[in-house]
Amino acid sequence: SVNFKESPDGRNLIVSFDMTGVKKQDMHVSYRTTRLVVSWRVERTMEKREGDTVLRDREVRKYSHTVPLPEGTKFEEVRASRDGQRLMLTIPNSKCVR
Repeated sequence: SVNFKESPDGRNLIVSFDMTGVKKQDMHVSYRTTRLVVSWRVERTMEKREGDTVLRDREVRKYSHTVPLPEGTKFEEVRASRDGQRLMLTIPNSKCVR
C-alpha cells in the first residue's frame, strides 16, 4: 500500500510504501523529469516432497508505482529511507516558499 501525507511543518510531502517481505536489493527508485518510479519484486519459493521427488515452485511478482513530483523538484532534493518494512520518500512541498 502507498500513503501520502504532509510533514507536520508542511515543508515536505512524505510518501510511504509498505514493503513487507521485500529485500533491499529488490527495490529501486528511479528519477524521471516529472516523476519518481518505485519498483520492487517479491520472490517466493515453495518446496514439497512427494515420495522420492522434490517439487519446487518459484514465483516472482514485479510491481511499480509512479509518483508525480511537484513542479521544479530536483533529484538532489528527494530523500529515500527505509524504516523497518516501509520505504519512505521525502519530497519538498512546492506549496512552501523556497
